[in-house]
Amino acid sequence: MKKLTLIATCVLAGLSAWAQGTVNFANFAAGVDAPVTISATGVRVTGPAYASQLFFGPTTAGNNISAYTPVAGTVNFQSGAGAGYFLGGNKVIPGFGTGASVKLIVAAFSTANGADYLSARATGTTGISLPVTVSLGGGVVAPPNMTGLAGFGVAPVPEPSTIALGVLGAAALLLRRRSK
Repeated sequence: MKKLTLIATCVLAGLSAWAQGTVNFANFAAGVDAPVTISATGVRVTGPAYASQLFFGPTTAGNNISAYTPVAGTVNFQSGAGAGYFLGGNKVIPGFGTGASVKLIVAAFSTANGADYLSARATGTTGISLPVTVSLGGGVVAPPNMTGLAGFGVAPVPEPSTIALGVLGAAALLLRRRSK
């Protein structure tokens, strides 16, 4: 009886793993060529100085990353000829099964400013892709590539004091113009 219970538990665990929806988390695969660059220079990000992170949400989610949930783990960018690309392998999208449609956003960030995108976005060099809708694979269905993903850039987040000085300068120009 114990053997039968153990076998049934193993079979159910295996079947539940097959029920999870997955996606191939890579920006270079069949139908996908979306390098990540540094916005100011156009140079591709490279090596462990930059990482990428996958976020998912329902198909009704818009472009605001706060409507998305991060998938655990980050992936560093390739170096050399592979600069600008990450190859993260198959990622499980929690709560969505095989065949479900989800929206995905890729975030890139400088690892000098945090271990993940959410911690790096306040002060670091960051960027996010436009959302792409994907039907998930899993089980006997191969994980789909993120077809439709477009390349994007990363840029430093300006210091709050820099923004404040810019606003004060613009206000001073407007007041000077009105006084004439």
